[in-house]
Amino acid sequence: MKQCIHCGANLPEDAVSCQNCGAVFSETAQAVSQPEQPAIPFRPAPPPFYPVSPPRVGMPLYPSLPVAIPPRKVFSWADVCTILGFASSVIGYFWASLVLLPLGLVTSLLGFRGNKTRALAVAGIVISAIGLLIKLMMILSDASWLPYWITNGIW
Repeated sequence: MKQCIHCGANLPEDAVSCQNCGAVFSETAQAVSQPEQPAIPFRPAPPPFYPVSPPRVGMPLYPSLPVAIPPRKVFSWADVCTILGFASSVIGYFWASLVLLPLGLVTSLLGFRGNKTRALAVAGIVISAIGLLIKLMMILSDASWLPYWITNGIW
């Protein structure tokens, strides 16, 4: 058997050209003959395995692409005031309203400048203000300083 010098295909001895690549054999460049060997099928090497870990929080899925990571907002003293103000406003409806409702109003006003809890500060201010108005109406009504039609309605 002959072997083509261009593509390496096995050819019969009397071949004039390669059936695989079409190369023409000349008298000077004869194909190299080899002893017969069993054909081993070509197997490409498997691709390398790289373990993939899940991306960390804040890390991009594709590291080659730039991703802007927003800075974390930290709690400040104003945020703590907001939380305390909201809690004291809600508790003030049920217990010690003359102390807790004004305290909730003042601390919610101080906490309005916070980074994360501005909506909670607004809720604390509204709850405290409504609670103080209700408490003031109850005190004035018990002292009979309000007309009857204000506390019980016109009709």
